[in-house]
Amino acid sequence: MTLLCPDCHGSSIVQDFSTGDLLCADCNTPVGDRLVDSRSEWRRRRAQKTDDSNSDSSATGSPLARAANGVGLLRAKKSRNAKTRAVEQRHEETLERGLEQISAMCLAMDVPRSIESASCEYYRRVESGGLHRGKNQDAITATCVFLACRQQAVPRTFKELCALTRVPRKDIGRMFKYLKDKLGAADTAAMSSDDLMTRYCANLSLLETAQECAILLGRMARERDTLAGKSPVSVAGACIYMASHLVAQPRDARVISHVAGVSEVTIKNSYKLLYADRALLLSSQILAVDPAASIANLPIP
Repeated sequence: MTLLCPDCHGSSIVQDFSTGDLLCADCNTPVGDRLVDSRSEWRRRRAQKTDDSNSDSSATGSPLARAANGVGLLRAKKSRNAKTRAVEQRHEETLERGLEQISAMCLAMDVPRSIESASCEYYRRVESGGLHRGKNQDAITATCVFLACRQQAVPRTFKELCALTRVPRKDIGRMFKYLKDKLGAADTAAMSSDDLMTRYCANLSLLETAQECAILLGRMARERDTLAGKSPVSVAGACIYMASHLVAQPRDARVISHVAGVSEVTIKNSYKLLYADRALLLSSQILAVDPAASIANLPIP
């Protein structure tokens, strides 16, 4: 098949490798484009010192191949840098979001500033150690706050954290066991009912005498195993219920249950055990705390 010029219909066609076109030799009209140069490529390198000053230092082949590989390596490096920046940005966003959640949680729980600082430090260690991968973000932040509270003897319950984060109590419990060992916080003190009574009594606007009676009553119940197997929250609620009536500052079980985060039925069932053992629990020391204290003030369950 013969290629003809569309203008002069001449058949003398030449190849112009500098532009990659096919040209008509008669009228210089482009006939085709995108011509691939199949010849060997020659290019001038920097002159080298040789004994023969007329020697040609041209070269072909492998330098271009190495140059192509260099471009590929540069592109791969840029791609890796972009991925690294994306990972770092996601890490910073996750860290910032977690710290904001901790700050909001500590504000809602009305804990000291030192608790917030310790919680944030725990969360940074979780992030830097990669302990957050595949874990519930809300459970991690709640656990960091709980660890800080336990570490600094500022009692807070799992139920309080569940109410703020809407994370199931079981998930927070599992996360607490996991992070306690990973972060080296195994020396955290266990929470007792005494730790809770001071705060609960303050929220119920009870006088100091009622608070002191509740704490003493809780210690006596613990020594006699009257409420063995009950949670610290249940013990605190039942002791406050009994002490408030004992010193003539009665508080309804429904109100106490709202403050303590435990059901009214649980408080009354625990109170039945205390009432049954009242003769031995209510020592002269407890009755001497308040002049108004009297066993006759106690309601019959």
